[in-house]
Amino acid sequence: MTEHLELSIDELLLDLDNPRLGSVSSQSEALASLVRLNPGHFRNLMASIRDDGLDPGDSLYVILSEDGQDFVVLEGNRRLSALKVLANPDVLAGTDLSDSEKKPLVREATGFESSQVEPIRCVRFDDRDVANDWIRRRDTGVKAGEGRINWKPLEIQRFSGDYTTIDVIEFVGRNAAYSKEERTQAQSALGGGKSTNLTRLLESARGRTHLGITVQHEGSRKTPVLGADPEWALRVLKRIVDDILSNKVNSRNLNKASDIEKYFVGLPPELQPGPDTAAATPKAFKDISFAGSPPKPRRKPAAKKKAVPRARKMLAPKKHPFDVSGSKKLRMLVREAGSLNTERFPLSCAFVLRAVVELAVNDYMDANSLPRGQKGSGREFDLTKKVDHVLRHVVSNSALSSSDFRAFRRHLLDKRSGCSIQALNGFVHGPYDVPTPAALRAGWESTIPVLIATFGKA
Repeated sequence: MTEHLELSIDELLLDLDNPRLGSVSSQSEALASLVRLNPGHFRNLMASIRDDGLDPGDSLYVILSEDGQDFVVLEGNRRLSALKVLANPDVLAGTDLSDSEKKPLVREATGFESSQVEPIRCVRFDDRDVANDWIRRRDTGVKAGEGRINWKPLEIQRFSGDYTTIDVIEFVGRNAAYSKEERTQAQSALGGGKSTNLTRLLESARGRTHLGITVQHEGSRKTPVLGADPEWALRVLKRIVDDILSNKVNSRNLNKASDIEKYFVGLPPELQPGPDTAAATPKAFKDISFAGSPPKPRRKPAAKKKAVPRARKMLAPKKHPFDVSGSKKLRMLVREAGSLNTERFPLSCAFVLRAVVELAVNDYMDANSLPRGQKGSGREFDLTKKVDHVLRHVVSNSALSSSDFRAFRRHLLDKRSGCSIQALNGFVHGPYDVPTPAALRAGWESTIPVLIATFGKA
């Protein structure tokens, strides 16, 4: 059995039995060990999470801790360790990492807010053995197709729009008069690890000079252009491909620029560039075909669909159109609102929403010398009456129009609303009333004009 959960960083523990760690007996030892696996990679992971968040298509694998209070992360310990340092760099103080190891990590944590990633998507397993079956598929290789298959070099290039090697391979295959069997063999070999040898030659300064290759940028596509006579260039490239396939050219003898220089100098005289080998007009490799029918026109890649943003679950979004710099309490309330999940903590959300409304109303009344209560009575107006005074004052001063507060009146002043001021009071004192997440988020959005009227625009 599995269950999808949304948890906070503080609810998650590193797995002391993680196979990467060896023998550790505490959370601080586990954290230090994960950092030391590769400190540079760890910093890069922190920076990636800080700047871009967590992978929206991935989840941490967890099981309930022995005391039933927290959750142990079985898959995703590097991510969790990075999150713990980002959220609270002081956790490094409990480790035996040196100051020189800690300082770069503390710097990477600057500017991070837990609300950027919380709640964290997790999958809870009943026990470790069930989870291990899935972890094995993820982390132990291809497993005859059952596990994850890493992209080959040309697949990575194709994904990134870099066709500097791909177009050359297709040019050779299309024009070199290979038999069907030879072409299949060449494409199979060059589609795997041997493509890196061809890439190394084609991207070297010596190789590009020899063949007159330049690279054009067509939008996001990198396209190689041939500046030499195509038939002569084909003979050179066919020789290169044959040398790679026969293992005369490999990663052992092409380590340095001098090795590449030696290879091109060693080609036969008829494969050396000269005055008669230059093309009249440079042309993209993908458009050159002289061994049969012209190449089929390339389909334009389909426009990437914009990702549909995930519906917000927090009471408040990350960015706000009102200014929070002038009120410390408002900053604290807004930070809490941005970290509270309306589905998991509806009552806490209701309390914070009411506190935000009351803070805005009281601050506006004080700033504009509006009385909070009937003169001489010694008692303040209730919050609903204060709100009514504030809205009328704002509209009368033309700061905002009455229509700007239409949603606020509907959600906060209408007694039938699920987040009216009366309802918010009821959630505080009533033994059974619980607000709905949608009503809470609508209440927050409709309160924004009041916050702008009080604290100004961001």
